[in-house]
Amino acid sequence: MRSHRGLWTLVLLVCVGCSPPPEPTGQTGPLGTRIDEIFSDFSSEDSPGATAMLIQNGEVVHAAGYGLADRESNRVLTRRTPLRLGSVGKQFTSMAIMILADRGLLAFDDPVTKWVPELERFPGIQVQHLLRHTSGLPDYYRVPDETFLGVADSDGDPALTHQDAITIYETWGEPVFPPGDQYRYSNPGYEALAVIVERVSGLSLGQFLEENVFEPLGMETAVVRDRPDLNIPDRAVGYRPGRFGLGWVEEDDHFLNWLLGAGGVYCSLDDMFLWDQALYTDTLVSPEIMDLAFSPTTLNDGTLSAYGFGWNVGDRRGRRAVHHGGSWVGFRATIVRFVEDATTVVVLSNASASAGDLANEMADLVLSPDGLT
Repeated sequence: MRSHRGLWTLVLLVCVGCSPPPEPTGQTGPLGTRIDEIFSDFSSEDSPGATAMLIQNGEVVHAAGYGLADRESNRVLTRRTPLRLGSVGKQFTSMAIMILADRGLLAFDDPVTKWVPELERFPGIQVQHLLRHTSGLPDYYRVPDETFLGVADSDGDPALTHQDAITIYETWGEPVFPPGDQYRYSNPGYEALAVIVERVSGLSLGQFLEENVFEPLGMETAVVRDRPDLNIPDRAVGYRPGRFGLGWVEEDDHFLNWLLGAGGVYCSLDDMFLWDQALYTDTLVSPEIMDLAFSPTTLNDGTLSAYGFGWNVGDRRGRRAVHHGGSWVGFRATIVRFVEDATTVVVLSNASASAGDLANEMADLVLSPDGLT
């Protein structure tokens, strides 16, 4: 078990279950008050909510939890609460591939079939095509649930994994377009990347990230939840609004939860700060490889796609940014890095909230000329 050395003072938890609910803690003064207002929808005593962090010039300007991590226990959200990142986890999968490339264990232009022969019916796909969502793989999320369940049972393990799912391509689907021709967002592509990480390294994706990313960076709450029986201490539970917007319905379990690579990572705000800061350095990979993650993709016809390696690239709120969102079961997440402004916004929600919209409102407070007027 990793020690709890947190870099920042933890949120003071006032008596759980008291009314009114605990107040979020963050920066005092006008900025903190305005951010608190943005998250005021989660102020009721039984509401799940969100955690939010604003980073500027290497410092945490504001970090707070709003609402409950678990309605059953009345446990509150804090900056140390691990939440499911959804597709924000793709940047960790891409980093795993980048680390392997940096160590000379694979190349971005290697054929995918070198490690995933299950994709031999889809010729010409390179590792970089999976990273950039330009592979042309059809989306196996559209097959009937019975197909997935049958694949899961084929190895005697009832949990459906990405290793199971990739075998669907042995008999199903046709290329949507030639590799490199188009951008089309592909969760299966990132699940194929997880298979590559595991077959090249000999470690599960979770083990690889733990040893090569989470532990070196001191990310104490970050974990890949790859099994139903894996307990993550103090993690948030996912929820969605009830019918007609009344009450809350738990939405946390799903039989596709164990398809890793496209998602499956849990992380807290404090660990997202460590991740964000590491991306300014060569701690994990060389600057040349890091630049590829944040560069647009040139398609076969010479046009550009605004996606790099696990990151959307381009303008956001009128400024150059790299960013990604995530959505799975009751969780929503986003990270937006305004690199030229040394400003990052992170929002993680367990209430099916629009993390992207909330992050935009936070960014406007500090990046818009009239943000605090």
